[in-house]
Amino acid sequence: MRRRESFTLETAPKDPQTVAYFDEHVPEYSVQRLQHAADWISEHKRSDSSIVDVGCGAGNTLAFLQESTGIESVVGIDVSENCLKQTHEQVGYTTYHGSILDSQFVRTIEPKFDFAIVAAVLHHLIGRSRRDCRRYASQAITNAVALLRPGGHVVVLEPVFRPPIVMDAVFYGKKLVTSFTTARIPLFGYWNNIGAPVVSYYDAPKVRAMLEAAGTTVLAEWSDHDRRRSLVNSALQKRNITLVASNVQSVE
Repeated sequence: MRRRESFTLETAPKDPQTVAYFDEHVPEYSVQRLQHAADWISEHKRSDSSIVDVGCGAGNTLAFLQESTGIESVVGIDVSENCLKQTHEQVGYTTYHGSILDSQFVRTIEPKFDFAIVAAVLHHLIGRSRRDCRRYASQAITNAVALLRPGGHVVVLEPVFRPPIVMDAVFYGKKLVTSFTTARIPLFGYWNNIGAPVVSYYDAPKVRAMLEAAGTTVLAEWSDHDRRRSLVNSALQKRNITLVASNVQSVE
């Protein structure tokens, strides 16, 4: 069996281009994609439950999770200082500046949480190759699980596409374009583009396999077709999936 690689503070991969993109744009993504997660958490929370949002962005997702679940203890993590600044300005929640790929950084965060949200993060973890990206995505899930209390739950939300070979082409095409320009170049609509940021999308079985490789058990799954109908989304069978997994196996 191949030994899983663990990134330390010194070896955690850096992706300054993606960080710069989010520092510049500070996007507020739709919170509706979190509805399945919020409903599930509301049904399974305790009176003292807590949530950590990995890749919290501008903070609107944190606000939605607190309001929709009734959980008061919510915390955000992000690599973008500008995103965290906006989070503080908008909602004032506790935040941590760092990368979910940095295992040493993750170990410094205490106390642990009942729910870890990883929403549309995995495809933004970019390395030199698709193989590197898959390793980073797997490591991110492993580190998100490390943020949990025993019996906690990790919730992964990802846009997924098929076939994988086309996603290989999208990744390397974006790599090539962004070596010449940092502009976002729309292709059949703003959300379909060949410019920044570089992304590495997966299919649903791959995301599930990453959760299982992290030692979790998948408890619930939802799959929704993307509401933004387009020729590209239809051809690539785009869906938005939500997976809830438990680290209950770690309970002694």
